[in-house]
Amino acid sequence: GGIDELVAFLVVQGGRVPDAKVLSSALRTQLPAYMTPQRYEALAELPRLSSGKVNRNALKALPLSQAVDTEVQEEPWTPTEALLLAAARKTLPPQAIAFDADFFLDLGGHSLLAARFVSVVRETPSLAGLTLQDMYNLRNLRALAAMLDTKAAHAVPQRDLTFDPPPLLRRVLCGLAQAAALPVILTLMTAQWLGVFVSYMLLTEDGSLIYEEIFELILVYICLNIFTILFGIACKWLILGRTKPGRYPLWGVYYYRWWLTGRILGLTHLKWFQGSPLIRFYLMALGARIGHGAIIGDIMPGSSDLISIGRGASLGTKVKLANAWVEGNELVIGTIDIGDEVMIGASSVIEGDCSIGAGAELKDLTAIRAGSHIAAHEIWDGSPARKIGMVDMAAMEVPATAPALLRLVQGIIYLIAVLVVPPLALIPIIPAFYMFDRIGTLLSLDDGNQLLYLASVPFVAWPMAFFMIILTVLFIVALRWIILPFRVQEGIYSIHSWFYVRKWVLSLISDITLEVLGSLYATLYMRGWYQLMGAKIGKGTEISTNFAGRYDLVELGEKCFIADEVVLGDEDIRRGWMYLKRVKTGKRVFIGNDAVIPPGCTIPDGALIGIKSKPPADVQVQEGETWFGSPPIKLPVRQRFDGMGATWTYEAPRWKILLRAVFEGINISLPSMLSITFATWSIEYFGPALLEGDYWLFALQFVICSVAISFALSLSVVAIKWLTMGRYEPTTRPMWSFWAMRTEAVSVLHWGLSGSVLLEHLRGTPMLPWFFRLLGAHFGRGVFLDTTDMTEFDCVTVGDFAAINDSSALQTHLYEDRVMKIGRVNVGTGVSVGSGSTVLYDSHVGDFARLGPLTIVMKGETIPPRSEWAGAPSQLRSAA
Repeated sequence: GGIDELVAFLVVQGGRVPDAKVLSSALRTQLPAYMTPQRYEALAELPRLSSGKVNRNALKALPLSQAVDTEVQEEPWTPTEALLLAAARKTLPPQAIAFDADFFLDLGGHSLLAARFVSVVRETPSLAGLTLQDMYNLRNLRALAAMLDTKAAHAVPQRDLTFDPPPLLRRVLCGLAQAAALPVILTLMTAQWLGVFVSYMLLTEDGSLIYEEIFELILVYICLNIFTILFGIACKWLILGRTKPGRYPLWGVYYYRWWLTGRILGLTHLKWFQGSPLIRFYLMALGARIGHGAIIGDIMPGSSDLISIGRGASLGTKVKLANAWVEGNELVIGTIDIGDEVMIGASSVIEGDCSIGAGAELKDLTAIRAGSHIAAHEIWDGSPARKIGMVDMAAMEVPATAPALLRLVQGIIYLIAVLVVPPLALIPIIPAFYMFDRIGTLLSLDDGNQLLYLASVPFVAWPMAFFMIILTVLFIVALRWIILPFRVQEGIYSIHSWFYVRKWVLSLISDITLEVLGSLYATLYMRGWYQLMGAKIGKGTEISTNFAGRYDLVELGEKCFIADEVVLGDEDIRRGWMYLKRVKTGKRVFIGNDAVIPPGCTIPDGALIGIKSKPPADVQVQEGETWFGSPPIKLPVRQRFDGMGATWTYEAPRWKILLRAVFEGINISLPSMLSITFATWSIEYFGPALLEGDYWLFALQFVICSVAISFALSLSVVAIKWLTMGRYEPTTRPMWSFWAMRTEAVSVLHWGLSGSVLLEHLRGTPMLPWFFRLLGAHFGRGVFLDTTDMTEFDCVTVGDFAAINDSSALQTHLYEDRVMKIGRVNVGTGVSVGSGSTVLYDSHVGDFARLGPLTIVMKGETIPPRSEWAGAPSQLRSAA
């Protein structure tokens, strides 16, 4: 019936078939719930291969017997129990359902069946408030019915969430204005890297020394970055001025000014400033009010000049200050006021019109909804956030201090590092440039050989790109041990210490390297690189995240899976002190996308921490447990994918490892090859105008090339997707299949090529849905799309006039148990998805529903139309 079940095939001795309930009850005393079969099939004998082994494929193909239950069904006591019983019969395998039976341990349910059951129940409007948290907490129909009856008695009427679509003319005019600004944005973006090619190929002279060439590259790159920063600040004040809080028509004039300012400021690498005094001065230049001594991580502000951060406050990595977002047909802009010495954990989301009192604390993965006010010294946690206690000020360290002269000297060092470190990553490019010069000299002796030279560029660029990547990695490894020649130890360090400065420089190097070489993510080569940087990583572990300089404090067991954008043991900074602790995992641990693992945490063998989830702070995670959400809840039974065979998941033979290494070697060098190729062709096009001093013609040609390169690289990804993968359909594939390798390659190219050179700059325009349509996604009219986080594009459907906000994801796959399960995501008409939210596969969000910030729609879950939901997992917002 479309439900995955664990089936036991039995050869019965003496012809007597054991009772299934007796078997299950006995097995549960010795096995975890997920290993207890849901169905037992009796056979005369097991089918076997010629080798004598059991033919598992033949077993899978056998028709299952019709389940017959001889027990009498208990009658419901209330109408709510009757509705729950009907939903359970639609969801669970055929059986008599006792109202006090455990949904997971007695009735054979698991995480996906729980989501389906909840979705069926929500079809009754009066029961739409049922959540997955309720399922995991109560776990039987009688308790659920009593809870739902209590909720219904205190239900708050939902407000009308429908809206009139923005006029077509306004959307068209805004789109045309955005298209007119796009060449300028793409030119500024392209100049940051194409300018380096120009400086080498056109400005260096024959016979110049290597240190002279390095100096020129660094100087050009520094000048380009300084210009980009100053240009962005100037444009912010000229285009938008000081941002005004309020609600503005989507696609209107003020929206356009806000969008244009954001796209230009997006050209600045704000991440490079994180954790240093530089980010304070940069945000202040944009109009923000930042107190002395504030430590700000890798934040994502919606509107900078409406943000106030007090003295000594500490904001962790990936904090989203989401004070500008689209809701229905309006752009909503609000203020955020963060008091003195506030501590905000990693990956938290704060909406507009919020205030956080002095000394308060937000835990990791906390979502603060618009209009919230947190009093001084309160502790809040979870999505949606709840007060869980008060900060013990007496136990806090005395704030770290340092002489003004020391702070000045260190500030100068931070500034020099931000200017000098980024171009250092370009040094390994020089051998590639040198080779092109020599080839150009050989092939461009006359006009007849010019075409031959241009045609040879991709073939020369590909091995040079791979060679350049190897040199870059080795160069970064050398810098790591030069900057920190000893292994970093656990401890407490002042942010004014020289150790903090050196560790910050190492983190900057790591961030810049992975921006340039993002294609290394999730490849076999990632583990080897991190080991050279000092991390302890077990055999067969898959990594797709940045350790940001914490290599010595990371210890991962064998065959773990660390998914994209995981925050793994990020340092904890409070009152000017940095707390460093080791993070350790056992074997076969799975940590999902955007999860946060706090410093000092140990995850045992076989445990799973779900996407945008964290382990419990007050309970030790046990071997094989599954934890999901914020605050985390333990899933009693989750859907498992164990039927693929070890050679396709955990125990790949050597030939598969070698095949993947070759395939990924080609794939990781492809983005660099294409960039070098298009850059070389462009220089051949506009180089003569520059050398002849015709600067107006050069400027025009440079703009043309910038736009052409962006679209050419992006369309290359479209072509590769259709040539290698065709149309995506729901499927289940093991990690070591060639299919999974190909789709990972498409995802990396989508992020590293089309995402960085074009799609990021199309966010918030009508053009971005058009591009995703080229990749196979289904988008309706007038969709506001402020994210590029999609992979299996054909499985995504978004209705008319939906709004998908910043950092949200329509996630069509999960990689649990090293098996890639792909399903469809369906977002209805007029839906608003809040910042940082995720809609998982096999789910449906009904028309005009609204999802708050950091909300997770579980796989198989249905969100009713015209309702508001928030939380991880999602819950009806009126009940939050």
